[in-house]
Amino acid sequence: MNWDDWYTDLADVYRVQQVMDGSLKRNERKKVLAAVPCRVYRSGDNPIRMQQTAANVQQTDKLACGLDVDIHAGDELIVTRGAKLGRSGPVTRAFAADPVYYYEPFGAVIPGLAHQEIPLLQQERVK
Repeated sequence: MNWDDWYTDLADVYRVQQVMDGSLKRNERKKVLAAVPCRVYRSGDNPIRMQQTAANVQQTDKLACGLDVDIHAGDELIVTRGAKLGRSGPVTRAFAADPVYYYEPFGAVIPGLAHQEIPLLQQERVK
C-alpha cells in the first residue's frame, strides 16, 4: 500500500504570523499551505454536549499526510473530506498538535509507507 493512494482529503493550513501595522506588530493567521493531500481518521468519538446557552462539539481526530508537509503545533487546518476524489464532503476546522513522523525503514518490504500523523482538536459551537 502506498500512502499517496490512501489520501482522500485536502487541507489548507493557516499559521499565526507577525505583521507590521505601521510601527506596531500584531499577529494574524495566514494561509501557508493549500490543497495538501491528507486523510482524516477518527481516534475518538465524543457526543455533542448540550448546555443551556449553546451546544458544542469537541472531537479528537488524526490526520495523516506526507513527510514533506510542514505543519506545526497550533496551525489551523481546514480539511475538505473527499476533495482529492473530486467530492465535496464536509469541511472540518481543527487545530494541529505536534506531528509524529514515521520514516521509511531501510529495506522495507512495502515501500511508500513513510508519513506523518498529526493529532487534531476540533472544538466548535453547533450552529
